[in-house]
Amino acid sequence: MKTDIELTISDLNYTYPGGVKALDRISFSVARGEKVAIIGPNGAGKSTLLLLLAGLLRADGISESIRRRSGPEGRGGERAFLFQNPDDQIIATTVEDDVGFSLLQKGFDPDRVREMVEAALRRVHLGGYEDRSPQEMSFGEKKRACLAGCLIGEPSILFLDEPTLGLDPRETGQLRKILKEIPRTMLLSSMDFQMISGLADRVILLNSGKVVTTGSPEDILSDRRLMETNGLA
Repeated sequence: MKTDIELTISDLNYTYPGGVKALDRISFSVARGEKVAIIGPNGAGKSTLLLLLAGLLRADGISESIRRRSGPEGRGGERAFLFQNPDDQIIATTVEDDVGFSLLQKGFDPDRVREMVEAALRRVHLGGYEDRSPQEMSFGEKKRACLAGCLIGEPSILFLDEPTLGLDPRETGQLRKILKEIPRTMLLSSMDFQMISGLADRVILLNSGKVVTTGSPEDILSDRRLMETNGLA
Protein backbone atom coordinates (compact mmCIF):
# COMPACT_ATOMS: atom_id res chain seq x y z
CA MET A 1 0.00 0.00 0.00
CA LYS A 2 1.40 3.39 -0.99
CA THR A 3 2.30 5.71 1.88
CA ASP A 4 0.43 9.00 1.93
CA ILE A 5 3.36 11.44 1.96
CA GLU A 6 2.66 14.91 3.33
CA LEU A 7 6.09 16.53 3.19
CA THR A 8 9.24 15.72 1.22
CA ILE A 9 12.61 17.43 1.73
CA SER A 10 15.28 16.98 -0.94
CA ASP A 11 18.91 18.12 -0.52
CA LEU A 12 18.02 21.06 1.72
CA ASN A 13 20.93 23.40 2.45
CA TYR A 14 21.00 26.56 4.51
CA THR A 15 23.85 28.96 5.28
CA TYR A 16 23.38 31.91 7.60
CA PRO A 17 24.39 35.39 6.32
CA GLY A 18 27.62 35.24 8.32
CA GLY A 19 28.73 32.17 6.37
CA VAL A 20 27.91 29.49 8.96
CA LYS A 21 26.40 26.44 7.26
CA ALA A 22 23.44 25.31 9.37
CA LEU A 23 22.05 22.51 7.19
CA ASP A 24 23.86 20.28 4.71
CA ARG A 25 21.86 18.28 2.13
CA ILE A 26 18.97 17.29 4.38
CA SER A 27 16.56 14.80 2.80
CA PHE A 28 13.59 12.95 4.28
CA SER A 29 9.84 12.47 3.91
CA VAL A 30 7.02 12.63 6.43
CA ALA A 31 3.81 10.64 6.11
CA ARG A 32 0.44 12.17 6.72
CA GLY A 33 -0.42 11.95 10.44
CA GLU A 34 3.14 10.97 11.41
CA LYS A 35 4.76 12.53 14.50
CA VAL A 36 8.49 12.97 13.91
CA ALA A 37 10.99 14.15 16.54
CA ILE A 38 14.20 15.93 15.52
CA ILE A 39 17.00 15.44 18.05
CA GLY A 40 20.63 16.47 18.15
CA PRO A 41 23.16 18.44 20.21
CA ASN A 42 23.05 22.22 20.49
CA GLY A 43 23.91 23.77 17.13
CA ALA A 44 22.87 20.69 15.15
CA GLY A 45 20.37 22.70 13.08
CA LYS A 46 17.12 21.50 14.65
CA SER A 47 15.42 24.90 15.07
CA THR A 48 16.71 26.14 11.72
CA LEU A 49 15.22 23.11 10.00
CA LEU A 50 11.81 23.65 11.57
CA LEU A 51 11.81 27.38 10.75
CA LEU A 52 12.58 26.57 7.12
CA LEU A 53 9.89 23.92 6.83
CA ALA A 54 7.34 26.23 8.45
CA GLY A 55 8.17 28.95 5.93
CA LEU A 56 9.64 31.35 8.50
CA LEU A 57 13.05 31.12 6.79
CA ARG A 58 13.63 30.84 3.05
CA ALA A 59 15.89 28.39 1.22
CA ASP A 60 16.13 26.41 -1.99
CA GLY A 61 15.69 22.64 -1.96
CA ILE A 62 12.29 22.27 -0.32
CA SER A 63 9.86 20.20 -2.36
CA GLU A 64 6.53 19.94 -0.60
CA SER A 65 3.48 17.80 -1.13
CA ILE A 66 1.00 19.04 1.47
CA ARG A 67 -2.44 17.51 1.34
CA ARG A 68 -5.11 20.22 1.23
CA ARG A 69 -7.75 18.99 3.62
CA SER A 70 -11.21 20.54 3.73
CA GLY A 71 -11.96 21.87 7.21
CA PRO A 72 -15.25 23.27 8.49
CA GLU A 73 -14.60 26.55 6.72
CA GLY A 74 -12.77 25.14 3.69
CA ARG A 75 -9.46 25.54 5.48
CA GLY A 76 -6.53 23.19 5.13
CA GLY A 77 -2.95 22.85 3.98
CA GLU A 78 -1.61 25.48 6.36
CA ARG A 79 1.41 25.16 8.61
CA ALA A 80 1.59 26.31 12.22
CA PHE A 81 4.65 26.91 14.40
CA LEU A 82 4.86 26.75 18.19
CA PHE A 83 7.85 28.74 19.46
CA GLN A 84 10.01 27.73 22.43
CA ASN A 85 8.98 30.82 24.38
CA PRO A 86 5.26 31.69 24.35
CA ASP A 87 6.10 35.32 25.09
CA ASP A 88 7.59 35.47 21.58
CA GLN A 89 4.24 34.37 20.14
CA ILE A 90 1.58 36.14 22.22
CA ILE A 91 0.49 39.47 20.73
CA ALA A 92 -2.89 40.32 22.31
CA THR A 93 -4.05 41.41 25.76
CA THR A 94 -6.65 38.65 26.21
CA VAL A 95 -6.48 34.94 25.48
CA GLU A 96 -9.55 35.11 23.23
CA ASP A 97 -8.10 37.85 21.05
CA ASP A 98 -4.75 36.10 20.83
CA VAL A 99 -6.07 32.65 19.91
CA GLY A 100 -8.53 34.04 17.38
CA PHE A 101 -6.22 36.65 15.86
CA SER A 102 -5.27 34.75 12.70
CA LEU A 103 -8.87 34.01 11.75
CA LEU A 104 -10.06 37.54 12.45
CA GLN A 105 -7.30 38.82 10.18
CA LYS A 106 -8.67 36.57 7.43
CA GLY A 107 -12.11 38.10 7.77
CA PHE A 108 -13.93 35.31 9.61
CA ASP A 109 -17.18 36.22 11.34
CA PRO A 110 -16.36 37.32 14.92
CA ASP A 111 -19.14 35.23 16.46
CA ARG A 112 -17.90 32.14 14.63
CA VAL A 113 -14.33 32.89 15.71
CA ARG A 114 -15.47 33.16 19.33
CA GLU A 115 -16.98 29.68 19.11
CA MET A 116 -13.82 28.31 17.52
CA VAL A 117 -11.64 29.93 20.19
CA GLU A 118 -13.70 28.28 22.92
CA ALA A 119 -13.35 24.90 21.20
CA ALA A 120 -9.59 25.34 20.68
CA LEU A 121 -9.08 26.28 24.34
CA ARG A 122 -11.00 23.22 25.50
CA ARG A 123 -8.67 21.05 23.39
CA VAL A 124 -5.68 22.33 25.37
CA HIS A 125 -7.45 22.19 28.75
CA LEU A 126 -7.92 25.96 29.04
CA GLY A 127 -11.69 26.16 28.82
CA GLY A 128 -12.98 29.37 30.41
CA TYR A 129 -9.72 31.30 29.90
CA GLU A 130 -11.11 33.52 27.12
CA ASP A 131 -11.06 36.76 29.14
CA ARG A 132 -7.82 36.01 30.97
CA SER A 133 -4.78 38.20 30.42
CA PRO A 134 -1.80 36.14 29.20
CA GLN A 135 0.36 38.04 31.68
CA GLU A 136 -1.64 36.49 34.54
CA MET A 137 -1.01 32.94 33.32
CA SER A 138 1.77 30.49 34.10
CA PHE A 139 4.43 29.69 31.51
CA GLY A 140 2.78 26.35 30.79
CA GLU A 141 -0.66 27.91 30.42
CA LYS A 142 0.70 30.49 28.00
CA LYS A 143 2.34 27.74 25.95
CA ARG A 144 -0.95 25.86 25.73
CA ALA A 145 -2.77 29.05 24.76
CA CYS A 146 -0.26 29.48 21.91
CA LEU A 147 -0.90 25.87 20.92
CA ALA A 148 -4.63 26.66 20.77
CA GLY A 149 -3.78 29.55 18.45
CA CYS A 150 -1.91 27.11 16.22
CA LEU A 151 -4.70 24.55 16.19
CA ILE A 152 -7.57 26.94 15.49
CA GLY A 153 -6.57 27.19 11.83
CA GLU A 154 -6.66 23.38 11.40
CA PRO A 155 -3.10 23.19 10.03
CA SER A 156 -2.03 20.15 8.04
CA ILE A 157 1.40 20.24 9.69
CA LEU A 158 2.29 21.45 13.18
CA PHE A 159 5.90 22.41 13.93
CA LEU A 160 6.99 22.57 17.58
CA ASP A 161 10.35 23.91 18.73
CA GLU A 162 11.26 22.40 22.13
CA PRO A 163 7.61 22.26 23.26
CA THR A 164 8.35 21.14 26.85
CA LEU A 165 11.24 23.55 27.46
CA GLY A 166 10.63 25.44 30.71
CA LEU A 167 7.75 23.21 31.84
CA ASP A 168 7.63 21.32 35.13
CA PRO A 169 6.95 17.54 35.10
CA ARG A 170 3.19 17.97 35.59
CA GLU A 171 2.91 20.49 32.75
CA THR A 172 5.13 18.32 30.54
CA GLY A 173 2.91 15.29 31.06
CA GLN A 174 -0.20 17.34 30.36
CA LEU A 175 1.21 18.76 27.13
CA ARG A 176 2.40 15.35 25.97
CA LYS A 177 -1.10 13.95 26.47
CA ILE A 178 -2.65 16.84 24.51
CA LEU A 179 -0.19 16.44 21.61
CA LYS A 180 -0.72 12.70 21.47
CA GLU A 181 -4.46 13.21 21.06
CA ILE A 182 -4.09 15.72 18.20
CA PRO A 183 -4.56 13.95 14.81
CA ARG A 184 -2.05 16.08 12.94
CA THR A 185 1.26 15.60 11.21
CA MET A 186 3.91 16.96 13.60
CA LEU A 187 7.59 17.74 13.45
CA LEU A 188 9.14 18.70 16.76
CA SER A 189 12.63 19.44 17.95
CA SER A 190 13.24 18.28 21.50
CA MET A 191 15.81 17.09 24.01
CA ASP A 192 13.03 15.68 26.20
CA PHE A 193 13.62 12.02 25.44
CA GLN A 194 10.89 10.82 27.80
CA MET A 195 8.33 12.88 25.91
CA ILE A 196 9.68 11.66 22.57
CA SER A 197 9.37 8.04 23.67
CA GLY A 198 5.70 8.55 24.48
CA LEU A 199 4.78 10.70 21.49
CA ALA A 200 6.95 10.27 18.39
CA ASP A 201 6.49 7.64 15.71
CA ARG A 202 9.99 8.26 14.37
CA VAL A 203 13.20 10.07 15.34
CA ILE A 204 15.63 11.88 13.06
CA LEU A 205 19.07 12.51 14.56
CA LEU A 206 20.91 15.61 13.33
CA ASN A 207 24.50 16.63 14.00
CA SER A 208 26.49 19.44 12.39
CA GLY A 209 23.60 20.14 10.04
CA LYS A 210 23.43 16.60 8.65
CA VAL A 211 21.09 13.65 9.12
CA VAL A 212 23.04 11.02 11.05
CA THR A 213 20.31 8.40 11.12
CA THR A 214 16.57 7.89 11.46
CA GLY A 215 14.55 5.19 13.20
CA SER A 216 12.05 4.40 15.91
CA PRO A 217 12.39 6.16 19.30
CA GLU A 218 13.17 2.77 20.86
CA ASP A 219 16.03 2.04 18.47
CA ILE A 220 17.59 5.50 18.48
CA LEU A 221 17.28 6.45 22.14
CA SER A 222 18.44 3.06 23.43
CA ASP A 223 21.61 3.07 21.29
CA ARG A 224 24.05 4.31 23.94
CA ARG A 225 27.04 4.45 21.60
CA LEU A 226 25.09 6.42 18.99
CA MET A 227 23.83 8.86 21.60
CA GLU A 228 27.26 9.35 23.17
CA THR A 229 28.95 9.85 19.79
CA ASN A 230 26.49 12.62 19.00
CA GLY A 231 26.71 14.37 22.38
CA LEU A 232 23.35 13.18 23.66
CA ALA A 233 24.26 10.72 26.43
